[in-house]
Amino acid sequence: MNNDFQGIIANDELCSYFATAIKSGSLSHAYILHGARGTGKHTLALLLAAALNCENKGDSHSSIPCRECNSCKKIFGKISPDVTLVSREDDRATLGIAPIRKIREDVTFFPIDGAYKVYIIEDAHTMTTQAQNALLLTLEEPPSYAIFILLCEDTESLLETIKSRAPILRMKTPSEDQTVAFLKENHPPARTFINTSPDEFKQIYKASKGSIGRILELIGSTEKKQILQNRSLVEQLMKAIADHSLATRFSEINSMFAQKREDRDKLISQLCEIQSAVRDLMVLKKADEPQMIFFTDVEYAEELSYSFSTQKLTQIYESAEKARIALLRNANVKLTVVNFLSGLI
Repeated sequence: MNNDFQGIIANDELCSYFATAIKSGSLSHAYILHGARGTGKHTLALLLAAALNCENKGDSHSSIPCRECNSCKKIFGKISPDVTLVSREDDRATLGIAPIRKIREDVTFFPIDGAYKVYIIEDAHTMTTQAQNALLLTLEEPPSYAIFILLCEDTESLLETIKSRAPILRMKTPSEDQTVAFLKENHPPARTFINTSPDEFKQIYKASKGSIGRILELIGSTEKKQILQNRSLVEQLMKAIADHSLATRFSEINSMFAQKREDRDKLISQLCEIQSAVRDLMVLKKADEPQMIFFTDVEYAEELSYSFSTQKLTQIYESAEKARIALLRNANVKLTVVNFLSGLI
């Protein structure tokens, strides 16, 4: 990989695709970038916007984007009049029609600094149907200078008419080795954490599902402690079920779960972690080279899996799902925990 699109890891093919398209002038007017939270979608979108308007993009000796010209500095500083970032408000679950209407008004004006106007729509999967239909009117006949980049964690909620007008490109999640190398080179606080607390880092890596952005959030947050506690809870629960000590440890393990009504989301997260652990144990029984999403020690997980039948693991998974759905329907938190654990004895 050359120096084009520096800062993106595990997605060399995607970066090469964009670099080639820019150099050959064969870009689409819209793209859908989808992938897990923190895989670099936002960063790649900014790099693409900068590359399109880079003052040195015709220089064969310069990387794409150069990051040094006035246009690149404005875009990375998020002060370029030609790059518009659209996102839903923090207290809203969806992205409504109002911001899309502003795009439709703005796109009628020519770029000010560069050759392209770039519209980056964050959390595009949360757009309402009305918002998507409004955007579709612009995607159907966009001006030649407009590029739309839709960032989403999944594409299921996007209308087929939207997806038919924009190539769907998937961002890959970096491996643990790639993540460690990147963080050590680019983020001193993360490097210190990795070096001083390697076991905790492995736990955080698994909890973040490999998302670099999420790892960086967790390393310096109070949420890290809760996540480590949740993972410890799951390991203790699975061990208690495996060695048939859950009945005698019932009170102890029950107290480790969220108990308050305001901690409903916390309990849902704990149940989801249990399902991830169960998934690992089930995969270990069937796959030769399984990819773990919960356990950091494959040998330990494999040994633990011998203590469970597939039927028992299925029961645990389904019980956790039943409890999760009950909570979403506003079931009593404390009673839900008791019922869940009682059913596992």
